[in-house]
Amino acid sequence: MTRADAGYAAFVLVGAAAAFAIRTLESNRLGYSADDRYRWVGVSSMLGAFIGAKAAMALYLSPAAWTQLLTNVVDLQFAGKSVLGALTGGYLFGELGKRIVGVRYSTGDALAVALPVGHAIGRMGCTWAECCYGAVADVPWAVVSHGAPRHPVQLYESAACFALAGATWTLRLRPRPAGVLFRRYLLGYAAIRFATEFFRGEPQVGVGVLSGAQIYCLLVGLVLVASLRVPSRSARQIRSSTRCRGGDDH
Repeated sequence: MTRADAGYAAFVLVGAAAAFAIRTLESNRLGYSADDRYRWVGVSSMLGAFIGAKAAMALYLSPAAWTQLLTNVVDLQFAGKSVLGALTGGYLFGELGKRIVGVRYSTGDALAVALPVGHAIGRMGCTWAECCYGAVADVPWAVVSHGAPRHPVQLYESAACFALAGATWTLRLRPRPAGVLFRRYLLGYAAIRFATEFFRGEPQVGVGVLSGAQIYCLLVGLVLVASLRVPSRSARQIRSSTRCRGGDDH
């Protein structure tokens, strides 16, 4: 393992540990940990995150490079991952795991602070390893990477994720339907990723001026906005019972 790989792995492991600690605290606060079935949701989410992280690298690789990507998957190598794929795979497998073990309530809010903190620390590792590098730039804060001065886009994303974690932390105690905080985090990261993609330098699949990752973020963002605008079943029930008690005066 090279020095760059070792440094990257260290940042990723620290980020994962921080995310796990925050998730544990939030799971206890929200009462999820009292349900023995909840642990299997985490296991299925982790499996989905790993599979999704590898699969989504198709956005950044030419078809000729897919064979090497598959080799990395078989060898369980650390290289070749996508955060967007990890989030998507983790979400889908987590929902599948919930159905299998019979968990019928939303569990995402325990991750609304944990994920952006872990992600922010992990992106520091990307800066160390010079992966996920930025576009060539003539700015005072440019960093030399891959033979040219570039935007430190990894640090842009890291700072934005720390800010997103701070925002979700301040909002987490406010009453709201279950799952809303997690969806707000996902929407926030979709916006962050859409913006930072303009500063990235890696070749990737896209349409016109938009990268494949940006198109994906737009589509996911639209779905999330629509889901946040539609009151959940529990919220409608609360409003209905309030009106019945005469609490709907203006």
